[in-house]
Amino acid sequence: MNEVSIAAPAKVNLDLFVLGKRGDGFHELSTTMMLVGLQDELVLRVAGGAGVRLELDGPALGDDMPGGSSNLAVAALEQGLAALEKGGVSVPGVELKLTKRIPSGAGLGGGSSDAAAALIGLQELLGTQLDPEICAGILADLGSDCVFFQAARSTGLGRCTGRGEQVEVLPAPAAWWIVLLTPDVFASTRMVFGALDVLVTGEMREAPGAPHWSRLTAREARAMQHNDLQAPALLAIPELQVWRDLLQEAFLLSGSGSSFYALCADQDEAQIMLQTVQTACDAAGLEPRILKALPLS
Repeated sequence: MNEVSIAAPAKVNLDLFVLGKRGDGFHELSTTMMLVGLQDELVLRVAGGAGVRLELDGPALGDDMPGGSSNLAVAALEQGLAALEKGGVSVPGVELKLTKRIPSGAGLGGGSSDAAAALIGLQELLGTQLDPEICAGILADLGSDCVFFQAARSTGLGRCTGRGEQVEVLPAPAAWWIVLLTPDVFASTRMVFGALDVLVTGEMREAPGAPHWSRLTAREARAMQHNDLQAPALLAIPELQVWRDLLQEAFLLSGSGSSFYALCADQDEAQIMLQTVQTACDAAGLEPRILKALPLS
């Protein structure tokens, strides 16, 4: 096969609990992540020579998008090729065209999803398989939530613990929709966790019991949602407070931000909520980077 196309979906966090700070500097997490219908697109092609060549485009492409090995998709391909070569597979060069629709610094996991999709696509392109443990190791080294995007691809839902790299795949949720609002604000994960450390001190706490998300209606699920990072994100990035004040209580910050989203029972409810939010944005003179009603992925 000379070319493979693969989608890299965004995620939102249904809940996120920070249980404490570990001795290695990472935070112990318990979070449920869900794939949604906003996707980057990767096209991988066999190329002459060696290594990975990257082409970037798309509506969410910004100046903050890294190139070369600093790009997580490129890094995943380079490490995947190295692992295959170490296992005796003759590897070609690879061209990667990455079309960005998921913005950076938005709490949607775009770079991590790109990395997982690149590693999956590489194996399809070359008609070979890496050992699953090697794949998981590559992705865990690249980012705490990278493993989720590979492990939970089949159902779109997973419970992530440790620093986020330990994934329990969960049954697919109901056919919910979401309304997604991403402000034109970059949220630094490092800054948000720094603000959390100022707000919260103390011993490591136990993870709360997790609901059976797949059995819940959207209304029931909204009542169970929580994000320990929302308050520190609003503290660390004051521009987010304007957007939080604009939105209904149904909206929750995704991850460390900057995106907010609301669960909806179906497309009709999502379209009504979308129109309400659009009207509020217009009245406030605010223009979000993304405002969409989306199905789950």
